[in-house]
Amino acid sequence: MKFLAIVAAGALASTSGCTAHNPNYTGGSGGTGGTGGDLAGVTLDLAGVVVDLAGPMGTCSPGDRKCAGAAASDRCEGGMFVVDRACPPSSSCTANYCAPPPAMFGTQVGARCDANAGAQQLQCMASPVANLTCQPFVDPSTKDIRWFCDNAVAPAKAPTHCTKNSECRSGVCAVKAGVCFDACQQNQDCQLSGGSTLTCQSLEITIEGVTITAKGCN
Repeated sequence: MKFLAIVAAGALASTSGCTAHNPNYTGGSGGTGGTGGDLAGVTLDLAGVVVDLAGPMGTCSPGDRKCAGAAASDRCEGGMFVVDRACPPSSSCTANYCAPPPAMFGTQVGARCDANAGAQQLQCMASPVANLTCQPFVDPSTKDIRWFCDNAVAPAKAPTHCTKNSECRSGVCAVKAGVCFDACQQNQDCQLSGGSTLTCQSLEITIEGVTITAKGCN
């Protein structure tokens, strides 16, 4: 019994020695409580992020474009790529531009809406509850604009005031006129729910770097 008591006392003394405060201990390079390796590593990681953000500077020229994944297209601005257009709901970015939506069976999604002499919002409204709009898409090979039906980008319709394309159901804001663009060919295309009629006017629009004059309700 006396021998066991001596062993127990020694073990207690050894344990107490391991947990005593050591003013000279600075922590190891792999510990979490020191001021060495791990914290230095965090500093290096943060510096790396700064380098990544600065990386695009000067890496593109005016007119350059690319896809930002499938969801958006980018343009070059100030030497770096910025988002130009968030692709409409059924569209995806291909060859540096948002591509027309594929045809969706049983709906008008993917159908051309410029078949009758020009683009018309009415050509996407066979089902009033479908919430489709006539939207422009750039042909990457020719830079021509083609118009297709797709799900509305936003709620606002002509002649709602706007400052950017993403605010309008068609995905197009006629910035100079300051109104959301709904495609038309004649005044009768622009009837409002209350019975009044807007005017079908020639408006300047820009979509993915391509500027054209098209007829819209205002």
